[in-house]
Amino acid sequence: MNINDTSAIRECTSCQMCAAVCSRDAISIHLNEDGFYRPYIDEVKCTNCGLCTKVCYKFDANVKVTSTEELGKVKVYSAQYKSDSILEKVTSGGVADALAKELVKQGFVCIGVTYNDDRHRAEHVIASTVGETDAFRGSKYIQSYSLDAFKSLVKNARTTKFAIFGLPCHIYAAHQFLSRRNLRDNCLLIDLFCHGCPSMLVWNKYEQKIKKQVKNKKFDEVQFRSKVRGWGTFYVVVVVVEGVRAFISSPKQDEFYSLFFSDHVLNDACSDCKLRSTMEYTDIRLGDFWGKRFLNDRKGVSAVAITSERGQMLFETIKDKFVTAHSDMSEVLVKQSYGKIYHPNLELRKNMLEALRDDNKTLKDVVDLYYSKQGLTLKAKKWLKTINWYLPFDLTRLLKRLA
Repeated sequence: MNINDTSAIRECTSCQMCAAVCSRDAISIHLNEDGFYRPYIDEVKCTNCGLCTKVCYKFDANVKVTSTEELGKVKVYSAQYKSDSILEKVTSGGVADALAKELVKQGFVCIGVTYNDDRHRAEHVIASTVGETDAFRGSKYIQSYSLDAFKSLVKNARTTKFAIFGLPCHIYAAHQFLSRRNLRDNCLLIDLFCHGCPSMLVWNKYEQKIKKQVKNKKFDEVQFRSKVRGWGTFYVVVVVVEGVRAFISSPKQDEFYSLFFSDHVLNDACSDCKLRSTMEYTDIRLGDFWGKRFLNDRKGVSAVAITSERGQMLFETIKDKFVTAHSDMSEVLVKQSYGKIYHPNLELRKNMLEALRDDNKTLKDVVDLYYSKQGLTLKAKKWLKTINWYLPFDLTRLLKRLA
């Protein structure tokens, strides 16, 4: 039995832990034709030991679900870094950045995500110094290549304390591996409120458009959700080239986020993912504190949900750097994808992925294809978003507060 066994009950999350735990090096990770990371088996090397399936979400018929009662007991905080200079460099309130730096100081090796322009992808990498954690700043709204970092975890987990930052699927996989080795209590696991991961075909086309605009120069930095126009206003992509903001997306018509939030080009497992809707495998879950409480804030506020004693102890070590307040899960979840199931039109999804593979099709063509199949309600929302872009910030905030 191996990771491709037909007894799987779910789709692949692209976490890549299966390849990391394989002692025979029989599993490699590659993007499939739809732009999602998938495991490929070398049948000559594979002994069908089944170890890969033991850490895999696809085969787990007993995924732990957090009950409504237990969810209500989760400690929740809003948190905003007191330093404006730090807030300018992070996506929301700066908690993930502070946690990573504190963990390194405590002797942990951190695994987090950076963007590699040479390989045109996000990657999980190792950070063992405070300075190295700077590369983790900012959310990356694409899949991450995590195999190399997870191999380091597998190799060194008995002798090294690891702190792992990732999506719920990454953290589930790390939890499964560590628990099987009786090493879970040695590590800290920190995940994010997750919407899903889009096909790399979307990012590849988007990146090609930007590269053409900046004359194929190397990206110094990709800010997938910049605060250049303030936090909580629009999803704005900024690319820095030679120290200058060379590209700033137009939020009123950004093709990348239009496709991302269409839910039609997300990974197969994302539609009904149980892992984004449970708190059982993480120590801390982080996200943006959306909602009416911070509607007028333009600097960024984090939502911090703490599910374990070690998570609470860690948060206490950085708490004095933040303006914090107690909250509850109901206030946070109202604007998150926790508990949600998406219902994409499968035929439309197929056609959109085919268009993304077509070199003669632009992202705008794919966005137009999506909206051509939508009803008046969604088209009206798109039109209102465009109008919203031209309104003063204070007016847009007032309208949201009244909504």
